[in-house]
Amino acid sequence: MNAAIPIPTAVEQLDAAWFDAALEAEVADARVLDVIHGTATKVKVELDVVVDGQVRSEVVWVKTGMEPHSKSIGTERVYAGETFFYRTFGGRFETRTPRCYFADSDAQGNSILVLEDLGKQGAVFTDPAVAASPEVIARGLEAIARYQAATWMQRDLQDVELLRTGGAFDNADCLAWLYDPAHWADYSQRPRFEYLAPALRDRDLLRRAHTALRRDWLRREPWALSHGDAHFGQLYVLPSGEARLIDWQCVQIANHMQDVANMMVSGLSVDDRRRFDRELVAGYLDALRRFGAPAVPSLDQSMAVVGAYAMHQLSWVMCLVEMQPEENCAAITERASAAALDYRTLDLLLGGA
Repeated sequence: MNAAIPIPTAVEQLDAAWFDAALEAEVADARVLDVIHGTATKVKVELDVVVDGQVRSEVVWVKTGMEPHSKSIGTERVYAGETFFYRTFGGRFETRTPRCYFADSDAQGNSILVLEDLGKQGAVFTDPAVAASPEVIARGLEAIARYQAATWMQRDLQDVELLRTGGAFDNADCLAWLYDPAHWADYSQRPRFEYLAPALRDRDLLRRAHTALRRDWLRREPWALSHGDAHFGQLYVLPSGEARLIDWQCVQIANHMQDVANMMVSGLSVDDRRRFDRELVAGYLDALRRFGAPAVPSLDQSMAVVGAYAMHQLSWVMCLVEMQPEENCAAITERASAAALDYRTLDLLLGGA
């Protein structure tokens, strides 16, 4: 990857000359096919690449930060977390990530990725507003078990400061804006707030619980490489039936149940989670053993802490409207609210305080 070229800050700068330099290939033309706005800016581009004198069309996706909020709440550190991941861990440790053609961040807070088009593999992406079947969540948990088993208590990962210190989520101090009083006052008036149980509508209580999760629970043993934001919307399924995860901005090391709890709580309907959580966690633990993780905790040990790691999904009630549509935030707030009550999440994190 050639990291010595300027990072575009506008869609129109994604031209043939930029791709020619970034990909170190002869790019005759670049056509923007689609632009998707959200947490990041995603741009679908068709390239005409010259290979041995022949022009070959290839579709790629550019992921960058060209949104109004991209530099307002520390989001630039989150973007940089993903370029760091692709430069160091992408495709390794059974993360099975898309092929990355270019990844870079600069001193001005700009970041960019050029990734393969998963559409040509027949990937089907999930919709967070629609609850998943237990079978799909089981596939997601198997994907988590793969990269966790490959990094289970791997001590050299602790030498990587970003991983050891909570990833981009903590380094960007995301809790500060999630629970900012003005932000809370605004977002507590939105439709999603009706899906948050009355017992949880306390900004200070949620802030203290979420702080305790990040401070006291994150790296409890056993830990492994963690996606860091493994909600259901990060999942896609290939025609083979295998599920994989996208959006690795918040990569870190964390207790094995963090990604598991996030996937189950965000993806399952309330009824299905209540019926199938133990069965799903048991299947995940079996997958860990099958993929070679040593000293895997028991089902009872894992279920005893799943509620603590469910805390992260409650933050959807404060997710910026620029990052996720209201229907996604409402759906996951409802699922996470019920889970927090069922698992006594706040009692776990605050010791009954």
